[in-house]
Parts: sequence; C-alpha cells; structure tokens
Amino acid sequence: MATQAAPLPARSPASLWSRFYGFGSVYAKTLRDSRLAVIIVAGMVLGFMVYGWFAIPLAIPDRSQGAKLIEDLPPILKGMGGNPINIDRIGGYISWKYGPFFAIVVGLWSILALSGTLAAEARRGSLDIVAASPFGKRRLAIEKLAAHVTGMFAIMVALAIVTAISSAAFAVYPQDHLALSDAIGFALWLGLIGLACGSVAWALAPFLGRASAAGVAGAYLLAGYVVSGYQTVLPGLQPIALLTPFSWTYNDVPLAGHSDWPTLIPVAILAMALLVVGIEAFQRRDLGFASAIPVPAMPGTLLGTTGPTRRAFGERLPLGIAWGIGLAIYAGLIAGSSASFASELNGLGEFKNVLTSVFPKYDIASASGFLQLMFAYIAYIVAGLGAATLVSGWASEERNRQLEMLITTPMTRARWAITGGLGIFAAILVMTGLAIAGVSAGVLFAGGDVLTPAFGALNLAFWAAAVAGVGLAVGGWWRTSLAAEIAALFAIATFLIDFLGPALKLPDWFNSLALTSHLGLPMVGIWDWYGVAACLALAVGGLLLGGLGMRRRDVA
Repeated sequence: MATQAAPLPARSPASLWSRFYGFGSVYAKTLRDSRLAVIIVAGMVLGFMVYGWFAIPLAIPDRSQGAKLIEDLPPILKGMGGNPINIDRIGGYISWKYGPFFAIVVGLWSILALSGTLAAEARRGSLDIVAASPFGKRRLAIEKLAAHVTGMFAIMVALAIVTAISSAAFAVYPQDHLALSDAIGFALWLGLIGLACGSVAWALAPFLGRASAAGVAGAYLLAGYVVSGYQTVLPGLQPIALLTPFSWTYNDVPLAGHSDWPTLIPVAILAMALLVVGIEAFQRRDLGFASAIPVPAMPGTLLGTTGPTRRAFGERLPLGIAWGIGLAIYAGLIAGSSASFASELNGLGEFKNVLTSVFPKYDIASASGFLQLMFAYIAYIVAGLGAATLVSGWASEERNRQLEMLITTPMTRARWAITGGLGIFAAILVMTGLAIAGVSAGVLFAGGDVLTPAFGALNLAFWAAAVAGVGLAVGGWWRTSLAAEIAALFAIATFLIDFLGPALKLPDWFNSLALTSHLGLPMVGIWDWYGVAACLALAVGGLLLGGLGMRRRDVA
C-alpha cells in the first residue's frame, strides 16, 4: 500500500488587529494578558489624580493657612511626602502628599510585571516551544518588553490628559491652573521612575529568578523613596540617596509649576541600559536557569509531605515571611519615630491643637496613636495585597497543571481547595506575627505601652484572611485564573472607599461599604467586633464556598 505526501495547507495569516492585540504575535498576546493589571493601575492613578484636584479645595479652603501648617510640620513628617514646593497650589499639594504614592504604585507594578514576564514563564517551561521557533529568544524578550512599555505609555498618556482636564475643571485660583507641558512632565517623570525600578528586576531576573529579582528591585524602589525624603533630615543618607532616581529628580516637581527636565535624562539612561542588559542576559543564558540569592533554608518539618495542609503551608510560607518582614520594618520605623514626633509636636502649639481637634479619640503623640495615624491605613492595603499574592500561589497549582497530579492521589478537589486555603491562613498568621514583632520592637525603642498596639496589629490577620476568603471563593466556584485579581481588586476598592469617601463627603452608606471602616482603631485599643466577625465570616465562608465550588466544576 503506497502513500503520497501532500503539502500542508497554507496557514491563514493573522489579522492586523490580532498582531497588536490578541494572539497574532508575542507582543499582542502579552499585551492582552496584562490588560487587567493595566486597568487596575490606571484606575488607581487616575482616580487619585481626580480626587486630589476635586477634594483639596474643599478640604483646605484657606490655602495660605494650609501651606503654613505644612511648612511647620516636623522634618520627620515632611520626609514622608515629596518635595514641598508651591504647596499653596493644588498641584503642589498633590505632588507633595500623593507624588510618592503614584511612584510606588507604578513602580511596584512595573517590578512585578518585568520580573515575571520572562523568568516565571521560563521556569514553568511555557517558553521552551516558543523560544525554539524562528522567533528567537532576543525577539521574544523585545516583544514582551515592548508590550509592557506600551501599557506604561497608555497609562501615562491617560494620566497627562486627566491631569490637564482636572486642572481646568477644578482650579480655584489662577495659580492653580496647570500648563499642559507640566501635566505631560509629571506623567513622563512617573513613567520613567516606574521603568527605571522595573528595569532593575528585568535585568536581574535571568540571573536570580523572579522572586529574588523582584525583592531587590522592590527594596531599591522603597529605599530610594525613603532615603530621598529623609536625606535633608539625616545627612548620612545623602551618599545612598545619590544612587536613586528619586534623588536625581527631587527638584523636578511639574505639578507645582517647577520643572527640571534635564534630571530625567539619567533616569532614562539607567532604564534603557538595564533593559538592554536584561534582553542580552535572556538571550545568552539557558531558559529557566537562575542562581537565587542564598537564604537560610526552611526547616524540613515545615516543608514535609506528611499531609496536604502542611504542604500547602510550606509552599505559601516564604511569601508570607517576605510580606511580614516588609510590614515589620515599616511598623518598626513608624513606631520608633513616634518619640521624635512627640517631642517636636509639643513645640508646635497651634499645629498640635489642629491635630488634636482632628483626632480627638486618641493621643497621636503616643506610640500607639502615631501607629494608628501613620501605619494602619498603609498596613491594611499591604496586608490585603499580600493575601492576594498568597491566593495567587494557591491558584497557580491549577494553572500550572500541578492539581491534575495531586488529584490522582486519594485527595479530592474539594479537599485540595480547603487545605490550600488553610495553608494561606497559616501563612497570614506568620505574616501578622512578624508585623507584631516589628510593632513591638518600635514601641520598645520609643518607650510606651507595647501590649495595646501589638494586640491591635492582630487585626491585620482578620482583614487579610477576609481578602483571601474572597479569592478562595472566586477560585473555587468560578476560575482560579481570576482569584488573585479579584482579591486584589477587593482590597484596593476597600482602601479607596475608606480613604476617599470621608474626604469627598460621600453618603455614610457608601463609606460603610469599606470593610476596614468597621475595624475600629485597634492600635489604640478601640476594637469593632462586628467588623472582626464580618472578616471571619468572609474568610470561613470563602473557604467553604471554594471547596464546594471545586466539587461541581472541572479542573481547568
């Protein structure tokens, strides 16, 4: 019996649209896969920009008096903001108070995206077939990088437009009007800061892997912000500050009408150089090979395979420790600086009276009161995002086909979901325990009551468990590919409602939608047990709902 070879049918070419967004190219698929992250980051930065221009004139009608209060702030508080230039203008006040927030949000997104876009996929083996195609590794890296730059460019263009429109719509005095060039200048500064920090992770990821590269880049971002702000207070930090883009661009404050465009040139050079290093490193090194930063190994008892719960806990533990260390360092710095804040506050009679009238329920000069004022809001959003990343690790077991192997054992799908959730809750307890240790160390250094704020930090565990419960319910009942994203959106939406609602004088029913608004003031011993019960209900309900959902749907 003879056979005759026939030519393969011609492959239909991809449409022009699918080459830019869809599945027609590596660039288009990467852009499509990152759409949710782009939408989240854009929503945060655009929302805060509109809020600033709308709410500041309402909150500070006497602009000169508000500027005087800020100028009279203790240096230790001034360092937590940006460069206070022309703070009697709306743009200057936004740049001082919210400028670092914009940079941290965009920088963290860039770090997480660029550290994992190649390294994580290479480690999973999903790039092996693509890299063996005629594309080549260098082209693969360039197209993936181009997709991230496109997302960054789109956000910055939208930010410049929204800033200019907000300035025209909400400006009260002539000096509040912002030139279009200044709006573009702020967007350009923000985009370059984000790319510079992300490029550190991009360059290190082929050598260190995703986790270590993201950790080093994240430390560079946060340390750069801190040392740049405090270099005038602590001269010993000036040599370190010279290594950070925040210090190079310290006098570039376009929202305040004070631009220093040449300082953006070294930031752009740094970003371009590190991006090229990352491309060439990916081209020359083997896929998936990385030499992680050596750290002490986990005890074998924590990483054992004697049961699914212990295995799940061992898998989530390193990430829980990492988030806990970050919270501990921040809490220790805040609590440790409370003594200096109290001593300087006592010398500012008028400013102290203003703060006392705004916060009448507790003594803000105490260590616990200062923690409630400066730590609680940030800790909630950090702990919530930490819980979302723990959910992402749990959900990745199904995306990476690991679950298919696990359920060939006597373990059912529902048991996998529930034991995985219990492992997440255990890692959250470790994260909270480290935060409590940081709070306690800072309060001991400052001198004060340790028990009340340390016990108050336990509230982070209830809140983070609630966020994780939302992710577990979505992952089990619907799909794990969206579990972490929905959990992160829940944490961010709660933070924005709780933060912006009172400032914008929104209805009480709307403000009450934020779960964190029902958690009381735990750092000073004022608890809201109904809020704690709601957090536990979300955590336990989400865990059980996720287990029930896994019984009724197929594994993806």
